[in-house]
Formats: sequence, structure tokens, C-alpha cells
Amino acid sequence: MFKKSTFLLASLACLSGSLHANENGGPSYNIIPEPVRIEQKQGMTQNLRFDIKNAKLDPSLGAEGYALDITPQGISIRYADKRGLENAKITILQLEDQLGASPAGIPCGTITDKPAYAWRGMMCDVARSFMPLEDLKKFVDVMHFYKFNVLHLHLTDDQGWRFPVPGYDRLKTVASTRGPGDGGGPGWMPASSGMYTAQELKDLVAYCKARGIDVVPEIDVPGHNQALCEAYPELFCQNPSADKVEAFKQTQAYTSKNDAQKQELLTAPQDVKTRRSGGVSYHLLCPQSKEMWKFYEAAVKQLADIFPGKIIHLGGDEAPAERWELCAACTEARKAKGQKNTNEEMRGFFKDMTSLLAKYGKEAQFWFELEDDFYQKGQTVYTWRLGKTPATVNATKKAGLKLVLTPGEHCYLDYPQLPGHSNRGWMPMVTLEKCYQLDPTQGKPADQVDHIVGVHCTLWAEQLPTLEHTLYRAYPRAMAVAEKGWSPKSAWSWERFQQKMEAHKKPFEKRFGYTLERTMDNEPAVKP
Repeated sequence: MFKKSTFLLASLACLSGSLHANENGGPSYNIIPEPVRIEQKQGMTQNLRFDIKNAKLDPSLGAEGYALDITPQGISIRYADKRGLENAKITILQLEDQLGASPAGIPCGTITDKPAYAWRGMMCDVARSFMPLEDLKKFVDVMHFYKFNVLHLHLTDDQGWRFPVPGYDRLKTVASTRGPGDGGGPGWMPASSGMYTAQELKDLVAYCKARGIDVVPEIDVPGHNQALCEAYPELFCQNPSADKVEAFKQTQAYTSKNDAQKQELLTAPQDVKTRRSGGVSYHLLCPQSKEMWKFYEAAVKQLADIFPGKIIHLGGDEAPAERWELCAACTEARKAKGQKNTNEEMRGFFKDMTSLLAKYGKEAQFWFELEDDFYQKGQTVYTWRLGKTPATVNATKKAGLKLVLTPGEHCYLDYPQLPGHSNRGWMPMVTLEKCYQLDPTQGKPADQVDHIVGVHCTLWAEQLPTLEHTLYRAYPRAMAVAEKGWSPKSAWSWERFQQKMEAHKKPFEKRFGYTLERTMDNEPAVKP
């Protein structure tokens, strides 16, 4: 279904839409995301040729900024930095698409542009559904076309581990292999197996760098690690004594759970298998295990060798601490350290983990939980829980944290986008218009949201087993999020965006070999 994409500037995509009227009634450019400033001039042009050797460096345009002068004689380029030049090329590609649909020409004018936010990311969940390297590159090609600049790779989770750590061969033979789940249930998942080599990941980093995209790896700790638990159970809290189990069974923490949760909670780590459904695992890494710290030293060292960026995402969310309560080693350590509860133990765990990252020149990021308090001032966190963004914006500002916006109601692109699309029994619908309603400023004064660094799309892949499924859910909604992360508020227009999106449909299919048409019955099926 997919054709090998290319970003050669000589290529022309044809047969799309027509020129649309801007708010002043005149013709405009079909650029997504909308540029900061467009000044249209007299006349039309059919000539979009330019000489890259004559492009002029102009740092005054601002980070990632560029300016185009579009005349009958061709295009001249100014750019602030390497990413600015790359963004200029992408805009010219989109203008070429527009010219292909308008043989009479497109308006002459000048475009001056730079992003509103430095962080414009997309997360690809290769842990739950392995995506071959060539498909990952195609995913990058599309996000690049809409000026996203961060690829977030979710590499580890309960359902799979996808990168090698020297000396730990069972990651490949055990943790990277998952059979099919129980098809039909709300949390079922198709089978998925695979692991990247270190060289493949380095190749991906280089591919992204050439397109002005940073790669952020994520290794979730201390939870979301059931696949690792099957491979190396000694890294996890061991089963407690019978007396402690019996006492625990009398507590509300136990009695409030259903039978399946009770069974999972008390399963020995040696009996844990890679998870074949969605949900949250109770098996956490044991902070008192020397073998666990030895393993993560090797893992972080490997990540530092592969990914040159300064960030490693540590997850940190959905980590129920009942196993730490039951663990004899954890109980003794809390007593010895004067820690009153597992919250303080969690704080100590992440202090040690961020110190490990710092040893290799890395910084930690996290999924933000309002009830947690282990974050350190200056760290970057993500808002994600449905309905929690206003409270998160306030809490992170107060705590001195930087914030990336990926609210579920606007940016969770694995959620269904039309009635009739699978919602796995619980997912809310996130329409294209709902994505476009994202307001990174949250309607607040600038000094109350100056800690927000950007926007982020997530694509959790429990039921996105292939690139085809992933792109179907990602687009065109990611185009709306891209515009909200790039364009100033003065340039937002839902009506204008819809016109531009329609104009992009045929060029998108020609360039990437995939349709942007979305109906109630054209979503690719997910088979057990």
C-alpha cells in the first residue's frame, strides 16, 4: 500500500484542490501548519525554482525560522538555522503541491515563519506493536512534512521490550516476543514480536537528524515492565511471606480489587508472562535489587551510545506500589532509611534513577501524575490524563516544572475519530475538530503558561499493529495538533484549516501512498 516516500525538492505532487480564499477574500497558500505571516503581492507565478546555494543565513528570524520571497523569477530563501532551512524546504514542497493543482500559478508574496513552540512531538508505541525500521522511517517522513521535530519512541512496556542491552540476551528471546491475546475482549491485543539492533536505531537517529527531528527514547520504570519480568524476574520484588500475604488480604487495598487483579497482585515474578492485553501491571522493579541497578546501568549506557540527545523518558506513571508494601527487602530498606511510606520510597527511587541518567549526560522526563511528588524542579513532564490538564498546568507551574501538552481529549490519536470506529469498549471519541480545539495557552495570561514548552501526539499501539493502522488514526488529526504547536493564535481558523486539509488529500496520497479519507467503514480491521 505504501510507496517509498521522498523529499527531493524536484518532485511535484499533483491534482489537489484549488486556491482558497483567505479571511480578506483573496487567494492564499495551503500550508499546514499556517505560517506566522503572509504578505501577498501583485501577480501570479508558476516558477518555484530556487538555488539552495543562494539561501541566506539570517539568525534574526528566530529558532527554526525562515522567510520565502515568491516571485515570477523563482523563490529566494532566508533561514535562521539548519532546522529553519529544512522548514523552508517543506513549505516549498507544499507550495509545489498547490501549484500542481493550479496550473495558472499561485500568488506571489512573502512568507515569514517560525514556530510558536520549540517542542512539537509525536510518540510511536513500538513496545506494544513492533514497527520495522523502514516503516518507522515512513512514519518520520509524514511527521516531517508537517514540521514535527520530536520523535518519541516508547521502547519498553508490559507487552514488549524493543532494544538490546549487552549481556542480557533474554530480552530478545523472551521479552521481545508476544503471542496473541484473547481476541474479542476489550483489552485484547494481536501478537507482536521484534527487536531493533543498536545499529538500526542509530540509523533511525541519523535519518531523523537529517530532517531536523530529535529522537527521545522511553524506558518505563518502575512499572509497565511485565515483559522484562518474564525475562529477568530477579529484578523485581519477590513474593512476601505467607503471614504478610494473609495480613494484606484483610486490607482494603486487597479487598477492593476484582479476582483477576488479586491473582495478578500475588503472582510470583517467576510466574509472570509478557502481558497480552492492555491494563496496568502490579509488578514493579525492586529498588533494593543490586541486579536491577546493574541492569539499568547497562541499559542507560546503551541508550546513551545510541541516542545523542540529552533526554531519556522514564515513564513513571501507573506504578501501583502494593508489591513494594509487601516486599521484605523494600520494607527493611524503608525502615533503615527512615522512609515513612512507599511514596517516599518512590521519591528515592527516581532520585537514584535520575542520578544514573546524569552520569551519562542525560535528563529525565515523565508522564505527570497529580498525586505523585517525586519530580525535581526544572524537569519536563507531560500532561496526559483526560480532564486533568487545567489542574496539571497549575501544579507544574507552582512546582517549577516544564510541561509538554498531550491531553487525552485532544492529542491521544489512538482514540477513535468517528462514530463506528473501534473504541476498545472505553475510549472517548477525539474528532478532528476536537484536536483543533486544543489551546496550548489554556486561555491563561502568558506569565501563567510560560512553562509550557510544546505539544505532543500519542499513539498507544495496543490495537495499532501496523504502519497502516497507525497512520490511519494519526492523520489528519496530527495535522491539527501540528498547527496548534506551530502557528500563533492569530492564525488559527477551523474553517480555513478544513479547506487546507481538503487540498492536502490528493497530494498526500500521491506522496505517501496513503489516503486521508476517513469514513465510518474504511478503517483497516485489526485481526486477532
